This record gives sequence, structure tokens and C-alpha cells, in this order.
Amino acid sequence: MHKKGFKLQQVLNYRKEVEKVRTLEFADAKRELEHAAERLRREEEHAAHVAHEFVCKQTDGIDAVELQMYANFFRKKQGEINQQRDEVHTLDCKVTEKRETLLHAAKEKKVLETFKDRKIAADVKDEMAKDRHFLDEIAIQKKGR
Repeated sequence: MHKKGFKLQQVLNYRKEVEKVRTLEFADAKRELEHAAERLRREEEHAAHVAHEFVCKQTDGIDAVELQMYANFFRKKQGEINQQRDEVHTLDCKVTEKRETLLHAAKEKKVLETFKDRKIAADVKDEMAKDRHFLDEIAIQKKGR
């Protein structure tokens, strides 16, 4: 059986490599998002803890200097939380973009793999037809003797 190579194998190999790269990029973006979300959660927990502490101190009585310190802290902490929320949103958009890019790369690779499979199946079918024809010819020649 004469084996034919897949003429687009280099393109398929390239698309496989592109898909690997896109997978790594997606994983990195997802990891960044998870870290940013975790930082946001910690910042919000810290703010909630200090807010609880502030409420407890208010019941015991608090002087103006401490009140000002808490006000400054809450203002600064709220700015940090808002900034972290923006970062999480930006990274979430980046993850969505990387997911779409990965999906596109996977589809491109799948198209070529499907084409290759069909080409191989067609080649096998063609080769089997040639073999059948050859065997038929031999049978006809033997019958004629």
C-alpha cells in the first residue's frame, strides 16, 4: 500500500502549537484574575473587620483624633477596594478575550484535523478500491486460462 502524506501537516502542526500557546495565555490570564479576586476579597474582609472594630469603639466612646483616623482609613481603603474592583473587571475582560482566542485556535486546528481524517479515510478507500480492482484482474486472468 502506497502511503501518501498529508500535505497540510506543517499547517496542522503550526495550529497545534498556536493552540498550546493560547491555552497557556488563557491559563495565565485566569490565574491573574483569581489572584486579583483574592486580593479584593482580603481587602473587603479587612475593611469589614476595621468597620466592626470602629463600631465597638464607638460604643465605648471615641475621641475626635481617632474618629478622624478611622475616617481617613475608610476613605483610603474604599479607594483601594474600588481600584482592585476595576482591576478584577479588567482581568475578567482579559480572560474572556483569551477564552475567545483559544476557542478560535481550537476551531482552526479542529478543521484541519477533520480534513486530515477525511483525507486519510478517502486515501484508504481509494487504496482498497485499487487493491480490489487488482485482485479482480488477477481473478479474471486466472479464469481465462
